[in-house]
Order: sequence, then C-alpha cells, then structure tokens
Amino acid sequence: MRYNSILLITLMFLGLPVLLQAKETNLLQLIQVQYQSIQSFSGRFVQTSHRNNSETGPKRGQGQVSYKRPGRMRWLYETPEEQLLVTNGETLWLYDPLLENVTIQKLEKITAGTALSFLLGLGDLQTDFKRREISQLLLKSSEAVIVELEPKKDTANLAFIQLAVHPQNYNLQKIALMDRQGNYRTIALESMQYNLLLEDHIFEFKVTAEMEVIEAGK
Repeated sequence: MRYNSILLITLMFLGLPVLLQAKETNLLQLIQVQYQSIQSFSGRFVQTSHRNNSETGPKRGQGQVSYKRPGRMRWLYETPEEQLLVTNGETLWLYDPLLENVTIQKLEKITAGTALSFLLGLGDLQTDFKRREISQLLLKSSEAVIVELEPKKDTANLAFIQLAVHPQNYNLQKIALMDRQGNYRTIALESMQYNLLLEDHIFEFKVTAEMEVIEAGK
C-alpha cells in the first residue's frame, strides 16, 4: 500500500562525517523518556528512498510534519507530489489529491511493534526492539548518536531501523528503515519546534462525496 511506502512512517543527503555509536547501556531508555516527554512538535521533513540495485538513484520528497500526544500525526508531502497522511490516534487516512482518493485504515492494525508505534508515542523501544551493532552506515552525522534496532517480532518486511538522536538531549533527528529486500528510506526532521499548542482538528480528515474511498484490508 502507498502509506507503507510513505512511512515504512516514517531520510537525507549529508557528507561523510564520523559516525558516533552510543555506548550507554540505557540509551534506549533515554531516547524513550525524552520522546515521551514531548507533548507536540511541528517542523519540516526530508525523505529519501533508496532502491536496491536501482539505476535511477534515490528518490527525494519533503514536506511538513506535526505530532500531538497521544497518537496523532500529520505528514503533508509537498514534493515530488502532494499527498497527505494523517491519523487521529484511531484511524489513518492517506489522501491523494491527484487521484482524488483516500485510503482508510484502522491504526491498531499497522502499529504494533513498529517504528510508527514509537513515532506516535504508543510503543516502547525496549519492548519492541533489541539493540545491535551498526551493520550499515545508513545515517551519517558528526553531531548525532546512532543506534540500530532489530524488531523483536516478525514485522511486514522490516529488517531493522536506525535512529539518530542529539548526543545531549536525545531528541530524534533522523530515522532509517531497511526492508528485507535491501531497500531503505531515511527521514530527516528539520527546524523542529516542540510543545506547541496544536489544534486537534488538524489531525482529522473529512471525506467528501467526490472522493473515491479505499478501505485497506478489504
């Protein structure tokens, strides 16, 4: 489904700086506690998709992201084409203005044990993932701590994720998701503002009569 290709979600062109690997035994707890302390945020994102053995090169998209605890998120893709993915914590909508259709999915069916569950503030890194040595340099940053996590449970085509966090406050800066075919996506969070007063209505979607409705799983 297209929402899986967008998020799996939930990134970047950088130089070749030195990779920092965190040695703290409680790093996952520090990341989790910091993320759980954030009530809301809003900013920009840049997504880069890499296809294994592809001759076309990476594909890049960007837009605006907003989050509000608990479980509400909004991803507005501006390029390469406009799309909107939004959830109110119960239902997820993916709207394609060009095709004039909206895909609807119950959130609980796609979040358990996934990176999306963590991003929504619903999951726990220590419960859902186990930490391991960095296997590939998907995220490169001289100013971040990198951690690689393998799902404890079998998930649909997710091999592992990597998180890049600030070395002092542990705020999430980037995330990478690798599938079992060697394709991966990175998402960089930029110009982030935290604990804003965000209205609930921006995490809702109104289906109109002219839209084609696709109910995922049916």
